[in-house]
Amino acid sequence: MLTLGVLMILTVWLGSTGYINLFNPKLRPTSCRAALVKLERTIPQNWQLSCSDNNMNVVVRELTVKADEKEFRAALYRQLANYLVELARNSQVDILEKVFIIHFKIEHPKLEINAITEGKYVAKLLTLSSPQFIMDHLKQTVQVKETVK
Repeated sequence: MLTLGVLMILTVWLGSTGYINLFNPKLRPTSCRAALVKLERTIPQNWQLSCSDNNMNVVVRELTVKADEKEFRAALYRQLANYLVELARNSQVDILEKVFIIHFKIEHPKLEINAITEGKYVAKLLTLSSPQFIMDHLKQTVQVKETVK
């Protein structure tokens, strides 16, 4: 009985000082990790999800967009908007609102798009129904950087 009490006190003490979190960062609970639990079951094969602290990183290898040079950029931006809406639909809204930063990266052989937004703005996409409202919301809340390959 004494040994069990000592083990319990030691576990609580190590947990409160943070020594357990140093050994395995997966033991540290964050909203990002909670959002990944549901997302990992529903995302497409070409997505890669990861967390760094309470920030979510999404990398998409996009090979299906085959448009003319004039339409190519617009098609990739349309895909970005669709992916952000899909991210909002496949995760729990209350958890996604607590994720600080969502870094979304679309990799294509011709162009790479890096987008950064906050989780609360992505969660708001569920309440918007009109494509015009979604477009205006994304213009105001998403910062984008392009890299031509």
